[in-house]
Amino acid sequence: MARHSTLCILAFLTASCAFAQPVITSTSVVNSASYLSQGLPGSGIAQGSIFTIFGTGLGPNTLVQTGPLPLQTSLGGTSVAVTVNGQTVKAFILMAVSYQVNALLPSTTPTGNGTVTITYGQSQPSAPEPVQIVTASFAPYTFSSGGYGQASATDLNYQLNSIIHTFHPGDWVILWGTGLGPINGDDSNAPPVGNLGSPTVHVGNASLTPYYAGRSADYPGLDQVAFQVPSGIQGCYVPVAVEENGSVGGNATIAVSTSGQSCSDSIMGQDLVGKLAAGGTVDFGFVQLFAIVLRNESLPTGIAVPDFGQATFSEFTPQTAGLASYGVSQGYCIANINDPDMSPAQLDAGAGITLRGPSTATLPQMDGGEYYSMFNNPGSQFFWSGLTYTVSGPGGARVGAFSVTDTTSSATAFLSTAAGQQIIAGQTLSRSGDLTVTWTGGNPNLQNGQVTIAGISIATGGNLDGAFMCTAPLSAPSFTIPKWVLSTLPPTGTGYIGIAPYPTGYIWIGQSNNPVTFQATGLDKGILMDEFFNGFPVYFK
Repeated sequence: MARHSTLCILAFLTASCAFAQPVITSTSVVNSASYLSQGLPGSGIAQGSIFTIFGTGLGPNTLVQTGPLPLQTSLGGTSVAVTVNGQTVKAFILMAVSYQVNALLPSTTPTGNGTVTITYGQSQPSAPEPVQIVTASFAPYTFSSGGYGQASATDLNYQLNSIIHTFHPGDWVILWGTGLGPINGDDSNAPPVGNLGSPTVHVGNASLTPYYAGRSADYPGLDQVAFQVPSGIQGCYVPVAVEENGSVGGNATIAVSTSGQSCSDSIMGQDLVGKLAAGGTVDFGFVQLFAIVLRNESLPTGIAVPDFGQATFSEFTPQTAGLASYGVSQGYCIANINDPDMSPAQLDAGAGITLRGPSTATLPQMDGGEYYSMFNNPGSQFFWSGLTYTVSGPGGARVGAFSVTDTTSSATAFLSTAAGQQIIAGQTLSRSGDLTVTWTGGNPNLQNGQVTIAGISIATGGNLDGAFMCTAPLSAPSFTIPKWVLSTLPPTGTGYIGIAPYPTGYIWIGQSNNPVTFQATGLDKGILMDEFFNGFPVYFK
């Protein structure tokens, strides 16, 4: 025994001798396509679907993946148990590494609220992590592998869709994802094909019944949804979502054009889209200055939405054109995000970016590569309309030094309800139906004559939130936010300043200015935009 213990110490307690107890990160048992935190609408893990667990000590330090079928319930020493209503099932392990496990939930798992535990090697099982098991909650896989941006969608020849390989009205689309529901068969082997449930596909502003919605023929848990692009749909960033039993488990975008193989409304500009389409590599910088003027006259003082600045510098090739995701095309909405920048931000432009106006601030480089900072939380407003701001960077490993100035625009559009009454602070907006809003004001010379409508709902406790973003022509001047988008928001919680309550949900409308272009060594082009909005604290219920 003494010798065995000594050898373990000399081996630094390797896997053959000792195992730390696995720890599952809170709310991080998620659909492997959407990554929605447990507790959000649509975040339930569907029977027969692929799910992901994040944490520490979950598996070996070197990633291991499953081999030929059938799938096994243990891989590299990692196993996963799901318990619902007193019944425990073992999940099939697809991949395991210390910080992440991908697994397939058996179709026979009971539905309801339950728990997940992980065991690695000879360790004690992890503490139980709450999970909700549902019949169906589909999410599409995405280029980003993060649940946002361009969908993993192909044509009938299995060519991936992107801004340089677009669909056209009438084309067939195969959307790849997971969560359509259980099968009658063995989940560890190649699944039976056939339609599952009665899902609805939302694409652009249309809703339709898919031609096929079921398992792929070759791989367990992997679903296909096949449908035709409706007429009248176009844009580089057209939203697509699949609803089943009233649940939308995730959404993404597809690129659609009326002719040709590329689309024309990307924020990068047609010049860079054309370069990608011709086989070139594109390096693009995107800087945003963002301010919301919060209209909260009927609520307690002290409520503020911070101004912020952010920047990304990203590289795209024809093979990675699907990562060039920037917002949502005009006339549509996308859920789970209210920021037009979903790019990879993998180019280093230096340690920080400086903003100079009436006062000076720095955007530090974050772990993901982007540059970001909030400026007035708490404090006075940082960005003001009609003033000149300079954004400069010192240069880094991939992007050289730059400096660009911008004279900011102003927020002149105001939201109203369908009845024409201005939305007021503290108003309750329904999540269970379409929401038609109207507006007054706005500047036709900004943002190519369109407006952005966006919002966020933060649940009680502040640890869960959902968001949405829509664009519409300014001249409309009304827009309907679809029910499926609003259904992805958690019910808004209540915050307090002293004993005075206020909603932790917000809706806003505004415009960006027309982008200011800048150049730097290592970039094909950079743009700077300011975005000013009028916002209202509201309850989404």
